[in-house]
Amino acid sequence: MIMQKGKVKIAAVGLGNRTCKYLRYVEEHGESAELVAVVDPDPSKADWAREAFSLSSEHCFRSFDELAASGLQLDACIIGTPDLYHHELAVAAMRSGWHVLLEKPMGQTEEQCRDIVEVSAETGRIVTVCYILRYHPYFMKLNELSSDPRMGKILSIKHIERVGKDRTAHTFVRGPWNMKEMNTTVFFTKCCHDVDFVLWLTGGQVESVKSEKGTRIFTSADAPAGAADRCVRCAVEQGCPYSAVDLYLRRKDWIKGFVAQPGESQEDMILRMLDESRYGRCVYCCPENDVIDRQSVVMEMADGVKAEVVMECVTDEKDRYTVIECENAVITGDESSIEVTYKDSSVPQEKYDFQWTRGMEFHAGADHQVVKEFIDSIASGELQTRTPSSEALASHLICFRAEK
Repeated sequence: MIMQKGKVKIAAVGLGNRTCKYLRYVEEHGESAELVAVVDPDPSKADWAREAFSLSSEHCFRSFDELAASGLQLDACIIGTPDLYHHELAVAAMRSGWHVLLEKPMGQTEEQCRDIVEVSAETGRIVTVCYILRYHPYFMKLNELSSDPRMGKILSIKHIERVGKDRTAHTFVRGPWNMKEMNTTVFFTKCCHDVDFVLWLTGGQVESVKSEKGTRIFTSADAPAGAADRCVRCAVEQGCPYSAVDLYLRRKDWIKGFVAQPGESQEDMILRMLDESRYGRCVYCCPENDVIDRQSVVMEMADGVKAEVVMECVTDEKDRYTVIECENAVITGDESSIEVTYKDSSVPQEKYDFQWTRGMEFHAGADHQVVKEFIDSIASGELQTRTPSSEALASHLICFRAEK
């Protein structure tokens, strides 16, 4: 399939935080891509997109079905809806003739994920899964070093994803990304691309999967004495590390997804969210929450490599730590730097500084690199990216095995 020269025409389905980051690339590279339509049930988000991208109101839809029935000529769509709808929308988009840039995870069951791969092959439409670790300069360097012949064969990997207490409280406790609402676990939602990263390093066939879970936390029994159902009414809020008042009002963190009503100031918006929305609740008063404090998934490869992916939820840190033991050296990294220590003490240690990536937007440009590669692959007709659904499937299947 070779496209005629011109811009790749894109629709955005679901105008959440992730989609908006991807759209920034489209906005900045109008010579190669054009956003021609958006889909979101929230009128305020559609209004934002209409103004930001000079769209006509006729191209701002409330549902995917409206978009599909519109007759608009599209090449691709970005799907960044809640996880619950990823499979259904990806399949519908492919059957409409569009390529898909799909936020992780692909689906909520093994059958759904396999179905996406099968429909992609059947329709000839690519599905690029947003596994951004493969596009991030730090993780690309870890991959480069681990495959360097000087290191020798990989013997083992330990990769720790430190979710952080703020993200845990916002997304997985107060937010909707829990088992009861999304039908997926925190490990699957947060760490499927960490599993993919390990598979990318090893390139090995997984023979066995073992999983060990920690304890369930944030239950009503664990609430401190004097706690109220909402942080704005809580007598012990100021001493609580999970205070919504502190997170949203004092620090102004994690508020990008909040939408102000007409004429409402930012502070009024936050106070309204604290008083009325799910995000103002005490973390110990979220009955649908099923968050655990830790999970470890160990994979044994056919070639003898042992790889462990650990999810730590309630930590002050919010980055990843990786140890790759090879025959001749040990590679360690914490997202700020990488050190290579050779087992032959006469060989000097190597250090690589990645502190420069910490202050960069869009995951050090990885968010935009995945969009660029997706658009370029469509424009060239090559239809090949680093993270196709066929490759992403393996990490999804391992997560499902871990839960069993």
